[in-house]
Amino acid sequence: MEKHILTVDVEDNFTREELKNGRDWDRYEGQVVTNTKIILDLLATYNSCATFFIVGTVAERHPEIVEQIIKKGHEVASHSYWHKPLSKMSTDEVEEDIRRSSHLLSELAGKQIAGFRAMAYSIPEDEGWFYSLLKTYGFTYDSSKKRPASGRDETIQDIGIQQIYPSAVSFFGKQIVFSGGSYLRLLPRSFVEKGFQDYTRKNNPVMMYVHPWEFNKDQPPRNVSLKQKIIQSPWTYTTDKKLKFLLDRYEFTSIIEYLKEHHEYIAD
Repeated sequence: MEKHILTVDVEDNFTREELKNGRDWDRYEGQVVTNTKIILDLLATYNSCATFFIVGTVAERHPEIVEQIIKKGHEVASHSYWHKPLSKMSTDEVEEDIRRSSHLLSELAGKQIAGFRAMAYSIPEDEGWFYSLLKTYGFTYDSSKKRPASGRDETIQDIGIQQIYPSAVSFFGKQIVFSGGSYLRLLPRSFVEKGFQDYTRKNNPVMMYVHPWEFNKDQPPRNVSLKQKIIQSPWTYTTDKKLKFLLDRYEFTSIIEYLKEHHEYIAD
């Protein structure tokens, strides 16, 4: 059976950027510990493995999350330190973000972490510099970019660093990412299943990504924009059911384990 890749972006049920007033972030109730446990319990039921990309500030506030993820046999990776768009940061800020997340998460994990994922596919304009920086701080693969429409359709590509792209299908001439985020929540299950069938037929793994808050409709009130209210409204919470449907039909593993098995990847 062709294995697919499952990843989890471990961030709280809201970010500073989503709030009308970023200063409210410290006073709102966070649910990341509870919501991450929901996913860990679900994966244990299906004997599935995943990569958990953890925001540095979340790990700093809740180091027990890292411990629980490792204890359950999953991979820990970085979802940046501040969870801010790297494309809007200075070069010094980008380096500090990467350095701090690598140091913090590696220390909590007890070994050098291998993977990095920026917020919202927001890598710096100078991609060569960015990938070189990742390697400087111990990262050996990246998952921060959508696959170019004109490029090869493999999920995993060696571009000087192993790059793992989210999965997309062509729809009326456009590349539609079906494997995570608001795409996964809003697209019909039949569309998602067709994407999995297409990738499976080509022996190309789907790279799926979910967020802990997508598994808990009981969100505390907070002052966010109208757009954010629509994106995270209760009727969009379909990720839980869709993931269970897919776990019933496919085998999932972490990025690091897939690389070891299929790409002669040497870790540690």
